[in-house]
Amino acid sequence: MTDNDPATQQLPGARLGSASTGAETGDLAQIRAGTSAIRAELRAALDRATDPDSAADTRSLAYREAAYFALDLRDLKAGMEHALNCLHWARVSGEATVQVKAHVTLALAMMESYDDAGAQREFMAALILAEEIGDARGVALVAVNASHFELERRNYLQAAQHLLELLNSASMQALREPDARGLWETFHINFVVSVSETLLAGTELDPDIKALLQAAEGQLAVSAGVLAAMLSERHDRSLLETAAVLDALTRHALWTGDLTVAQTLADDHVRLTGEADFPLLYGRALLDRSRVYARSGDLERAILDAGQAVGYFHEAASELWETRSREQLAAIYARGGRYREAFETQQEVTRGMENLYRDYHQQRALVRQIAQQAREAEVRAEALAEAALRDPLTGAPNRTRAMQVLAELHARARQGHPSAVALLDLDLFKRVNDTFGHLVGDAVLTRVTRLLSAELREQDLLARLGGEEFIVILSDVTAQEAEVVCARLRETLQNASWADLAPGLVTTGSFGVAVLDGQQDITGVLTLADRALYAAKAAGRNAVRGVPRPAELVRDP
Repeated sequence: MTDNDPATQQLPGARLGSASTGAETGDLAQIRAGTSAIRAELRAALDRATDPDSAADTRSLAYREAAYFALDLRDLKAGMEHALNCLHWARVSGEATVQVKAHVTLALAMMESYDDAGAQREFMAALILAEEIGDARGVALVAVNASHFELERRNYLQAAQHLLELLNSASMQALREPDARGLWETFHINFVVSVSETLLAGTELDPDIKALLQAAEGQLAVSAGVLAAMLSERHDRSLLETAAVLDALTRHALWTGDLTVAQTLADDHVRLTGEADFPLLYGRALLDRSRVYARSGDLERAILDAGQAVGYFHEAASELWETRSREQLAAIYARGGRYREAFETQQEVTRGMENLYRDYHQQRALVRQIAQQAREAEVRAEALAEAALRDPLTGAPNRTRAMQVLAELHARARQGHPSAVALLDLDLFKRVNDTFGHLVGDAVLTRVTRLLSAELREQDLLARLGGEEFIVILSDVTAQEAEVVCARLRETLQNASWADLAPGLVTTGSFGVAVLDGQQDITGVLTLADRALYAAKAAGRNAVRGVPRPAELVRDP
């Protein structure tokens, strides 16, 4: 998925990121299948997300899609889990731009779960990271989705401020790039909704904010023109895109006072969403048309639409919008002088608010539980990954880890930063096992690991290759320096006390040193070290030998 994918429209406003609109194929018939199509897309996204052969960034973006699909289906628990996985794999990838998107995804999942503080925290994390790396597209993505957050809370002024700040910033240019169509269109949808609603409210505003909004009326006309052009291309667009455009243009028509246009757009919106299996969207279209009827003075039709919206929100299990629709219905009843019905409906609103308050705390608890489970899973995964690189007996790094470090140092050596390796073999170790038993032999291996590791620098490594064989990896040293270090390690073994493990026990080691200079591959270097080790053993063991230098190879005639 890219930022060019159109947004899922959860009216009012739109969030960018979900591909559930199906606009990648332009197949409206598929979208009219409704929730079944989203479930199929969710399964496909999870297949991609859990593919062990996929790169970390690919898995992160697939989990991002899965999170949005789950949220569209109102499965908040799954949406949160997928969003957390999205962030996990984004971090694994090391790609900062992918992490920006992941933080935004998690913010939206938290928003849907009523965790506003958590959502704002994730938006801020995304913004800080995007600004640090100079990701203009990321900054724009945060602003557009932060405006969606405010629109869902009906904080129209705050939503407008996010978009006006973006409009007047250098990051706005990122929306004009050819591959940012989805982000560009979502900006205009949210701009029209937020500014139109703020102007419609007509409340007392700070003079600076009021001046800013008045200056924005020119951009409002431009954005409305963009949406009108989008509406003229509706046959090439998804249902959800078209629904979002109709909703935004209806609000703009109410602001301009053109009730005839507002009614036409609202009717179109209801008809369009009524053809799909999206009770939540249909309910919101009915509620918007109820508002148009009320402004036109047709209170009976306004009551009918608002009442139907209550039923569809109940079917969609959206207590928030069910409560909002009852609020609107109560206001229309009161406006028509039907005070008893207004009072009874307002009582339902009060009960709905109590349910929402309870649900809020349940959702917060669920979010904390899922987040804790994700942290525990991440710790377990890190522990398993660490265990896979360690020898279970001694706790020393194992052959796999040693080869990883050698690969890193070999790359540095090719850039002119040589290192050294030494193969260590404990002398006559088979006799230790035969004479004192395998338990003593295991204790010797563990103590050798502890004693020698304590003699090395933090950047060096002692790894167990198997049996009594170890490898010492010394970074950024010459061959001569490496031989000096190994001589010290040899003395450490020779001078150590072993009597507490078994009376008469003595342990020494032989070392073969080779340089990792980038001129030979790793296998070649290890072969040289093995030859040097053989020379140390041939010299009577308990010795250090390096690869003979050219001067040492010249024999007297």
